Amino acid sequence: MIESIYQMLAKIGYAHPLHPPATHLPAGLIIGGFVFALIAWIFNRKSLAQTARHCFMLALVMAVATILLGLMDWQHRFGGAYLFEIKMKLVLAGILLFLLLVAVVYAALSGTLTKMLVAIYTLCLLTVIGLGYFGGELVYGTKTNPETETKGLAAEGAALFKQNCSACHFTDSSATKVGPGLKGLFAQGKFPISGQAVSDDSFRQLLKTPYSKLPPFGHLADEQVEALLDYLKTL
Repeated sequence: MIESIYQMLAKIGYAHPLHPPATHLPAGLIIGGFVFALIAWIFNRKSLAQTARHCFMLALVMAVATILLGLMDWQHRFGGAYLFEIKMKLVLAGILLFLLLVAVVYAALSGTLTKMLVAIYTLCLLTVIGLGYFGGELVYGTKTNPETETKGLAAEGAALFKQNCSACHFTDSSATKVGPGLKGLFAQGKFPISGQAVSDDSFRQLLKTPYSKLPPFGHLADEQVEALLDYLKTL
């Protein structure tokens, strides 16, 4: 079911994760709601307190949708692997849902902006910051090899790798992240999981007909595949 959704999106040209764009909605609403609440608290503006309450109500709705998309991306791109960053995001997502629910219910029952409500709003904001941090670590936290300088086509391949592959594969190690590390892939002579001989043609074929949990890469143009191939040869 999940894979069919991503395959359908790939056919219309969308090959990116679904979760990251959606995170801006609840995060923006929580940040905005916190700012409105803070101004309302300082200047005793009841109308802004009401605006803050509405922001957090909408944030609760959008957080549910965003978390569902995150779970889908987790299964599709990471194969459900329990990386440390993912564990932290799962915990923080649960905490955020609980805090948002408490904030919405408490605001409805109290009918006014209290110190307790501002404290709950603040905890929501801090939780969102934590989620953003671990999301960034998940995508951009992969170490790069400082000794490897990529130029020309390989540089384009490095950018493609970062966008499409870095979440699951190390480039500076052969250790497993979600999939195997790719350091020295062409020097080793064999693909880590299938044991198939590594060559330009076998790599192109692997992207067309993925092995094991490797996702499909049909969205990549031939020139992009060649750029990715050039980059992997530099590792």
